[in-house]
Amino acid sequence: MKYKLIACNVFLRELRQVLGESPHQVEAEFLELGEHATPGRLREKLQAGIRAAGEAGFDAVLLGYGLCGRATDGLTATGVPLVLPRSHDCCGVLLGSRLRFEEEFADMPSTPFSSVGFVEHGRYYFSDGEMLFGDGYEALVEQYGEDNARYIYEAMHPRLDGVLPEVVFIEIPEIPAEAALRQCRERAEQEGRPVRKLTGSLRLLRMLVNGEWPADEFLVVPLGGKIRQVGDWREIIRVE
Repeated sequence: MKYKLIACNVFLRELRQVLGESPHQVEAEFLELGEHATPGRLREKLQAGIRAAGEAGFDAVLLGYGLCGRATDGLTATGVPLVLPRSHDCCGVLLGSRLRFEEEFADMPSTPFSSVGFVEHGRYYFSDGEMLFGDGYEALVEQYGEDNARYIYEAMHPRLDGVLPEVVFIEIPEIPAEAALRQCRERAEQEGRPVRKLTGSLRLLRMLVNGEWPADEFLVVPLGGKIRQVGDWREIIRVE
């Protein structure tokens, strides 16, 4: 089978690790992590890539994305079927399963997280809402004014008993992470946050490129089908 993979470069190292193991011919294209800042524009880029893959004769488009700020909500299988993990964002993909994400983050799903890809591809270090506004607080002030910026920033950086939540660094055993973890710790310390390590897994990414797509973990969108968000922990996305 001949697949077109369109993925966020937050998975660049992880996907390079598993692509060589795939029994299929997979042509990979990576988009910038910063595209998440504008989900509508990211959706347009993904749809254009899907359309081009259909015209080029690929058997399916594999998306290295989850719901990702609803960027994949509304995508249509134009000319070629689509396949993507049932995940709210890259955290669940890096952990290797939706159930593992639920086990670790059900009590506080907005917990900031990081990985090698976050540190290497952008100024973000960890996902805590900063990427939505580029340079953080200063950009908020410029866009919304001092009073509104303070309100928005505090809302996106909630404190538990006056303390910012910890950052979870997801470390994949096959991917060297010492330098990225060190940089993440340094940034977190500047904000007064502790860092906790979790061991992730290549499992979902390996299944994606190997063509192993059980319905409870992947959504396969047939020709003409459209991805729609579902407001629960289990299904997450479905075909409309």
